[in-house]
Amino acid sequence: MIYSHLLSILKDADMSPEQLAKQLGISGMTVRRWKNKNPHENLPLLYQKALQDVVRVLLAENRLSLDSAAVKAIMNEGTTLSMVSADNALGITQHMLHKAQQNPRQLMESLSQIGNNLNKQTEVNQQRKKILSFKKMNNEWAVRISSLMNVIQSTELLTFDKLVAYGAFSYLLFPFDLVHDYIPVFGYMDDFIVLGFAMTYYLKRFPHLFKE
Repeated sequence: MIYSHLLSILKDADMSPEQLAKQLGISGMTVRRWKNKNPHENLPLLYQKALQDVVRVLLAENRLSLDSAAVKAIMNEGTTLSMVSADNALGITQHMLHKAQQNPRQLMESLSQIGNNLNKQTEVNQQRKKILSFKKMNNEWAVRISSLMNVIQSTELLTFDKLVAYGAFSYLLFPFDLVHDYIPVFGYMDDFIVLGFAMTYYLKRFPHLFKE
């Protein structure tokens, strides 16, 4: 990922350097300095990861289009970002997702382990606005996210009962999924599947939480 990609994202999303800097967690002055860099020079890997996450959010908020040349370049990036192991760093594998249709137990256990991490719980609680932005994808996304958010916000359930929901949202927030998030149609497929299995888990265990 090179500096010209970042500058194109600024233009395509109609963002100021300060606005993008806030999303990246750096100073506006830093982004302004980057505008004077060689456009073909690589961004530091740390900021490549951060920019990838920002682009993901901007796509979900419809502030960027998949037709954007910069987004397409990021999609096809052949750097370290695209060489992440097929076994997600959170421990959820493609095989596990395929197997979950017949027996979701292993997937639920993995989500529970992820959700049991206090740092992951804190991240989910702090990133609720970002999570809710995915409801714009379509009605099915809205249903799954709203259902699991009801679980997180429930005063009736113990934290232990909420671990699967925390795990599912942590997976959604994680920038390196099994399927690259910038690939049209299929990009969020694994996130969508994980959210669906988690929602079904709660519908079976606590159906009263979802009654009108």
